[in-house]
Amino acid sequence: MSRLDDKLAALATMSPAQLRGEWLQLFGSAAPHAGHKLLGLAIAHRLQEKGKGGLPAKITREIDTMIKHIEKGEEIKASASATLRPGTQLVREWRGSTHRVMILDDSYLYRDQRYGSLSEIARKITGAHWSGPRFFGLKKTGAGAAS
Repeated sequence: MSRLDDKLAALATMSPAQLRGEWLQLFGSAAPHAGHKLLGLAIAHRLQEKGKGGLPAKITREIDTMIKHIEKGEEIKASASATLRPGTQLVREWRGSTHRVMILDDSYLYRDQRYGSLSEIARKITGAHWSGPRFFGLKKTGAGAAS
């Protein structure tokens, strides 16, 4: 068992006073008024974060942006990248033909050929430079554009 595993296991046996002491040590401030189970979970999260790393900076920025939107009373919508999982199929009608793209783990499959970006596929279909996400309807244009 690793040292982190030992610390996590020990949390389950700590009294509320011990958990508050652990909180003070980890966070550098007095523990909030919360139940001992919640304190234990928060401490476990912090220990794992310290031991294994926290969220990537990009995710932290996205969360901060969402918090600002919530504070302003604005609606939060998932970004296209958050909803496009491997196996998702994009369908687009273009000049009388239906074009299907399968989202893969690391690329896109269009007509049995792999592509690195949706823009490559949009260019192949139209013969012109297009934003792939815009061509497939994942981004809005103009005043209704997603930020």
